[in-house]
Amino acid sequence: MRDAFKLARDAGFSGVELMVTKRAETQSTSCVQELSRKAGISVRSIHAPFLLAAKKVWGGPQEKIATSVAMARALQAEVVVIHLPYFWQWNYARWARRNLNDYARQSGITIAMENAMHVNLYRPVNLSLFNSLRDIRCFDSLCFDTSHYAIAGVNIFKAWEALRGHVRHIHLSNNYLKGFDDHALPFEGRLPLDRFLRLLHSDGFDGKIALELGPGPLEARLGRARILYNLRRSLEYCLANYA
Repeated sequence: MRDAFKLARDAGFSGVELMVTKRAETQSTSCVQELSRKAGISVRSIHAPFLLAAKKVWGGPQEKIATSVAMARALQAEVVVIHLPYFWQWNYARWARRNLNDYARQSGITIAMENAMHVNLYRPVNLSLFNSLRDIRCFDSLCFDTSHYAIAGVNIFKAWEALRGHVRHIHLSNNYLKGFDDHALPFEGRLPLDRFLRLLHSDGFDGKIALELGPGPLEARLGRARILYNLRRSLEYCLANYA
């Protein structure tokens, strides 16, 4: 994680999103604070440990959210990204529908519900509740993931039109529209992210945009210099089009 902070700094980013995983260092506020201080780059948002691989981290959904909010306060991050309930998580679903908006307002932190990725089981299958453009609007604050909408076959411009009043945070990556969460570089893949970024700017979007890029598209196998090169190209692309 130390090198991730340094890569973001050296590529010219103004901040990072912290993904909390099973790795102990991602769960330690003091460790993250020290890495942030040494690299000179802040944590702007925290992705709570909602991935299935982090199922046992910080307890159930409500505990995950509460612990992430506490970490966000300590790190002076403004956003916590959380996931929609799966269809079998009825207790979480009831709590989120009834209480999340009030809980977020009282916390003073933007708690952004992310549109869920569809699972590719011979075809894209939705396993999450509230995952339609109509239903997800019950949450005041949303995280808009471009690649997830691509997998679901939802036009990102249609989604933006329906949700822009609720979107506070964006996970930006491209997609090849083959049913997988590619996390491709913004200028690769099939999504017209140049037009999407220009639309965000013209609409006055004032939330945060986090580039969510995978090690494959970043060509991590070729070493640090190549990762840095691809990060810089991605940032330059976004800055050039967010105008």
